[in-house]
Amino acid sequence: MFGGAVGPQLLTQPVSLVVIIIGLMVTSGVVSGYVALFAWQRRSMPGAIGLGVLALASGWWSSGYLLELIVADVALKLTLADLQWVGVLVAPIAWFFFAFSYAGRDRFTARPSLCVLSVLPVIGLGAVWTNSLHHLMWTSVTVVPAVGRAITILQMEWGPLYWVVLGYSYLLWLAGAVVILRTALDMPDIYRLQAITLVLGTLMPVLGNFATTLLELYGAAIDMTPAAFTFAGLACTVAISRYELLESRPVPRWVARERVVETMADAVVVTDTKWRVTDVNRAAARVLNDTADELKGRPVGDVIDEFSPDQRDTDQVTVRLGSSQRYFELRTSAFCDHHGRDIGHALVFRDVTDRRLNLQQLEVMNRVLRHNLRTEANLLEGYANLVLDDIDGGEFDDARDHAKTLQDHAKTLVNISQKARKLGVTRGSDGNGDVQLHPAAVQIRAAADAVRTDFACANVRLVELPDRDVVCAPTLEPIVRELVENGVQHNGSSTPVVSVTAGWEDDELVIRIEDNGPGINASELAAIDAHGETQLRHASGLGLWLVKWGVDQLGGTVVFHRREEGGTEVVLRIQAVRSE
Repeated sequence: MFGGAVGPQLLTQPVSLVVIIIGLMVTSGVVSGYVALFAWQRRSMPGAIGLGVLALASGWWSSGYLLELIVADVALKLTLADLQWVGVLVAPIAWFFFAFSYAGRDRFTARPSLCVLSVLPVIGLGAVWTNSLHHLMWTSVTVVPAVGRAITILQMEWGPLYWVVLGYSYLLWLAGAVVILRTALDMPDIYRLQAITLVLGTLMPVLGNFATTLLELYGAAIDMTPAAFTFAGLACTVAISRYELLESRPVPRWVARERVVETMADAVVVTDTKWRVTDVNRAAARVLNDTADELKGRPVGDVIDEFSPDQRDTDQVTVRLGSSQRYFELRTSAFCDHHGRDIGHALVFRDVTDRRLNLQQLEVMNRVLRHNLRTEANLLEGYANLVLDDIDGGEFDDARDHAKTLQDHAKTLVNISQKARKLGVTRGSDGNGDVQLHPAAVQIRAAADAVRTDFACANVRLVELPDRDVVCAPTLEPIVRELVENGVQHNGSSTPVVSVTAGWEDDELVIRIEDNGPGINASELAAIDAHGETQLRHASGLGLWLVKWGVDQLGGTVVFHRREEGGTEVVLRIQAVRSE
């Protein structure tokens, strides 16, 4: 009864109704053009492209329908109707794209997702242009005069595919509206106003289309969708001018939390109540040297050897990354569902390697200032007094001997100051980053030449060197020099012998340094292996610490072995690359 009465009445209204309809369609085209231009100017903003395409599609639809109404030639009218379908089918996809981009659900707007979403509209467009072959979109079409024959409209008997496409378009609008409203619910007022304005504005064409569909069940009817796009365009204009649409992007709470956890520097491992890994962030995957998919489902004890659920309150956990070690401060917390039941655990590992290194360096420097420098200063004062006493007593030979000892201790002080300066350089450089790499062979040879210059009696042998395409950070040279110098300086023989052998093994630079001296004191190595000094355990100088810290910065390892025939073998494994 409703359709049978209203439909004919709408078609027989006076010319003033035609003026209103045409005016709305013209307004829709102008407003759509403004929105499209605005979106293009801000095309880098999320959702701008979708909004611009939506405006162009609605403008195309409105303009095409306006021409269809006023054109009298039937063939041209049918052609215009077919061309309108580009806007009819693109508009729902553009709305979906805009809404999901606006809401931060970018994975649904990626190219594969858009291709899937566009399958049915593309099929529908092909069916429109080939309808005469199959009649899936409409089975018949009739030209019906309206509004005192001022205009004519096309009355379609819709086919089965049309109803499928229509339902699909409604679903796309509904999905976009829901995701925008859900995003805006917990956002500041300006975003809530944006969302309400956009959803209400785009609701008008949907209602206009729905009303037209109902009226067409009872006869020919003017399509109210293009005219209703005027309200959608005006809603976008209000959102642009008053609520800063496309000026900033709302960040949904779930997006903020997900992105913060995913991009944070701390490694995060999530487990279930059985301590099986359920998720990891990028930092955790990088530290554990595995992909997230490979880590999921594994017991956390298998992933992190040093961790046990029974010892989850451990302050620090050591995780081996490749051939080096990183030190992490561990914080473990359980999380619950809305009913307070435990559903899993979050393990947060904060990298404290640099902080630990700084503390080590401060401990060593404190010991050097407190112990080594004070001891050497006392010895200098004591031997200086002996020299003066010998001169006063006429014992010039003894004075010469004491002066020689005084000179040796002065050299020791100079040596300590030089190594402290090297330490300062080491602290200011991480050994990585944007540094120029140098051939390892050149650096090793330069280190050996420097030791030969300082110790003319030494026999420094370069047994084997790596190829020149093996390059490394310049930190390598002072490391090798310190080890070779240590092997010479602490050797009691008249001709100290130090051999250096270097090569490329298992994608690493391996350097072996051997000497024929008495070997490094066990207490020296104990402090290095324990990663710190105490009152009862410390190294005598800075040399071995400089080696240890330098190797750590290069991402390598250093191992000391006592040779059976006497002396020490030091094995360095350094992360290097082969230049092209």
